[in-house]
Amino acid sequence: MQSIRQYRALGRKVAEEVAAGQIHSLSDEKPSVVDIAESDDNQQTTTSLKPRHIRRSDAPILVGWESPNDQFNPRNWSMTRRIFTFAIIWLNTFSCDWASSADSQNDKDIAAAFHVSQEAEGLSPSLYTFGIAFGALFAAPISETIGRSPLYVGARFLHLIWLIGVALAPNFGAQCAFRFLAGVAASQLVAVQGASIADLFGPVHRTLIWPTAAMASFAGTALSPVVGAWIAQSGADWRLAEWVAVIVSGLSFITTSLFLPETFEPIILSWRARHLRKLTGCERFQAEIEIDASIGGRLKTAILRAVHMLTREPIVILLGSWLALSYLVIYCFLQGFTFIFGKTYGFSRGLIGTSFIAIAVGALLWYATMPYYYRLYKSKVGKIHEGISGSKDKATFLAANSPGVDLPDPEYRLWLALLAAPAFPISLFWLGWTSYASISPWSNLGAVVLLGFSWAGVYVTVYQYILDTYGTYAGSALAIITNWRYLVSGAINLVARPMYSKLGVNWTMTMVGSLATIQMFLPVVFYFYGSRIRKRSSFAGQYVPDVKPLDRQGKDLSWR
Repeated sequence: MQSIRQYRALGRKVAEEVAAGQIHSLSDEKPSVVDIAESDDNQQTTTSLKPRHIRRSDAPILVGWESPNDQFNPRNWSMTRRIFTFAIIWLNTFSCDWASSADSQNDKDIAAAFHVSQEAEGLSPSLYTFGIAFGALFAAPISETIGRSPLYVGARFLHLIWLIGVALAPNFGAQCAFRFLAGVAASQLVAVQGASIADLFGPVHRTLIWPTAAMASFAGTALSPVVGAWIAQSGADWRLAEWVAVIVSGLSFITTSLFLPETFEPIILSWRARHLRKLTGCERFQAEIEIDASIGGRLKTAILRAVHMLTREPIVILLGSWLALSYLVIYCFLQGFTFIFGKTYGFSRGLIGTSFIAIAVGALLWYATMPYYYRLYKSKVGKIHEGISGSKDKATFLAANSPGVDLPDPEYRLWLALLAAPAFPISLFWLGWTSYASISPWSNLGAVVLLGFSWAGVYVTVYQYILDTYGTYAGSALAIITNWRYLVSGAINLVARPMYSKLGVNWTMTMVGSLATIQMFLPVVFYFYGSRIRKRSSFAGQYVPDVKPLDRQGKDLSWR
């Protein structure tokens, strides 16, 4: 709905430009704001602000923004509008992660209702995460072809429908099928989140915005088991937990459908080109996205790039495995809390679910450090500009530089990870070897808080580093990492319960803690040797310069 209003508003703006004589049809020889290069007919040309005489040509005229301050460029929207749009994106991610663990504390009741074992019932949540892993690889090329808003609305609608199917499932097979389909729909929302944030905010603001976005994942994963556990303890039908997930998804669908605008610049420019063709009668006006390959070609390119990154990019392989390990542990907890707090301390089902709040508390403690880090990063950017330009005016320096040149090295993102990395294995060993009835459960809850702190640190750091390192190709790298972490999450759901049953809490936590110890040194390696690794990458450091928005004095605001 909002994107339709946005499209019509752009049409009115273009009509005003044409009526005012700022843009003329190319069927005549009148001056125009269209800048035609003096070259052969196959050369593409680009709209500019300086009128020149028109030469007849069949070459496409690439449509750009009216000016650096074009009000339809999402980076030029007011901060209030951008934050409101971001809030809708945040809600989408929250609802997807809520659904991923909504019935994790009701597996016993579901297994009894469908006459299967609890181990078999573990397949249902696994299929949801497998669906996310499968669909994540296709999200970016789809959104870059049809736009972010249609993808969000369509995927949100399908996610809602499939969750209703889960709630009404008559048997185990139907539940599994609907769970997988819901995961595929959720993947489109989860995988495009980072790209949508990049549409709205510059690299400095993303230092604070991205951790805020990550809190949606932490909150959804940690809070939905609380609701599910108390539903289970109350004796209510297990389907009530599924209906709560439907309600959360439905609220997100309504909000997204009514208020989410389009944020992908190439799509908005294609709207502008469409209006220009209609109003001027000239078919040569083209947006770059209209000239590029079809969705099939983009899918092929994206998959081939993903295979290359998955097999030849050490940054993606190592940091992706680190993040996947953190998700392995978290989803292992979804199955293991019953053993840790139920069998050891005799917690009720409601209290077992409530224990998940400790994860959210740890994530919030990490998030509390972000405003301080934001100020440090912003100060670092200012010092770089001052050192190169000799001016303390950040905007003045930025006007002469493209993104990726005037920002701190990606390794600057990692120094906070130096705190999160050792906290990860410490929390696991702490949890594993204090799980005795003779030791207060508050000790274990403290370990879970530390785990939530380290999980948030790993997640935020890896994504920030990937965004800064790969620039234009960050979407492909993030799609691989999303695929990887959800594959691991789905797999651990299948084996966690038997592992706890056979090894016990102590040795299960010792095993995953040992893996975390091995990978604890990864941020240290990248902090000191990351620049060398990036130089050997085929895709690292690939940036597309942004159109720089200017303030009224002509100062560049793209650093925001």
